[in-house]
Amino acid sequence: MSTIYIHWPYCLSKCYYCDFNSVVCKSSINYLEYYKLYKNVLNKLREQFYYNDTITSIYFGGGTPSLADNIFIDNVLNYIYKTFKVSNDIEITIEANPKTIDKYKASQFKSSGVNRTSIGVQSIIDEDLKILGRIHSAYDAIKCVYEISDVFDNVSIDVIYNRPGQKLENWANELNRILQLPIQHISMYELIIEKNTYIKYLIDQGFVDAPSNNSRFIEQTIKIAKSNDFEMYEISNYVKNGTQLYSKHNLSYWNYDRYYGIGPGAHSRLSIGNNLYAIEQICDITKWLAWANSPEFELNNSDNIIELLTQDDIYKEQLIMGLRTKFGVNINNLNKDMINKYKLFDKIEVLKENSYVLDNSSSVVLSYNGMLKLNMIVEYLTKN
Repeated sequence: MSTIYIHWPYCLSKCYYCDFNSVVCKSSINYLEYYKLYKNVLNKLREQFYYNDTITSIYFGGGTPSLADNIFIDNVLNYIYKTFKVSNDIEITIEANPKTIDKYKASQFKSSGVNRTSIGVQSIIDEDLKILGRIHSAYDAIKCVYEISDVFDNVSIDVIYNRPGQKLENWANELNRILQLPIQHISMYELIIEKNTYIKYLIDQGFVDAPSNNSRFIEQTIKIAKSNDFEMYEISNYVKNGTQLYSKHNLSYWNYDRYYGIGPGAHSRLSIGNNLYAIEQICDITKWLAWANSPEFELNNSDNIIELLTQDDIYKEQLIMGLRTKFGVNINNLNKDMINKYKLFDKIEVLKENSYVLDNSSSVVLSYNGMLKLNMIVEYLTKN
């Protein structure tokens, strides 16, 4: 099984916390020309790496892909359906900013095959939205969620917590309100202050407070989600109980499935024979557009970063990704030589003694306490 990620790099504005490969769109876009470029790259990846595996998910991310005209979305999806084997119950997601989608545009996307949306709500507190540099208001976000839920049966939202100056009790009150929205899935991320972001400048200059060091934010988040009938199935992702609407696309990453990334700076994990490659496409958007006219993926070509992953790399990535979920890492999928090299079974016994892992002979699954110590445990298991 494999998935496809389509990276749309354009936004209406740059959020203050964002360090993703995105830029403000300052000119009109010829969507048919863009489609041809994306098709070129997708086709080249298919020629070199595709072995008739089934595509279970397509994800339009960004940037703000809901800014794109539906002609682009429609053409990309039609091409994928024509050239790849696609699952009958494929999940097709488009990310959206509340200011760039309404019921009409959502209906257009749905007519093209999109069956899931991920809306960047981030907060329903107007003052905090301004601190984050969001272009929408709390009213815009709530109105958008209700409108889009009339079109799609599978609506997810993104929320950021531990924002500058945010108090634990304020987050608790806000989250209880957020979880009453008509959603089936929610991704909740603790704010990370990245270098070269405007929010870091604001904090460094003393214009806004730094995020709290209170480790109880994640505990409070899990507790409130559970009380509102949302199950944590990954450290940052929650699904409404009874829906089974896990994010197939995200699960594919955590399960270490193969994935095709198309767009400026997009990442892929793809195989040729027994070799697994990590591919990062050109980040510079202007250079990517020129390269995509006649794309090539060559190991010694400096246009893209193409790395042959070692067994050590693969072992570490499997643990880093899989341990984030309630399903854990299937030991049978790990390389036996790596298991011995990193003394995995000995380390599991130590973690059991501290109640950080569950007693499971076939998988490494973190307990609730283990989830709270995720980074420490991953470092411990992947250190030689």
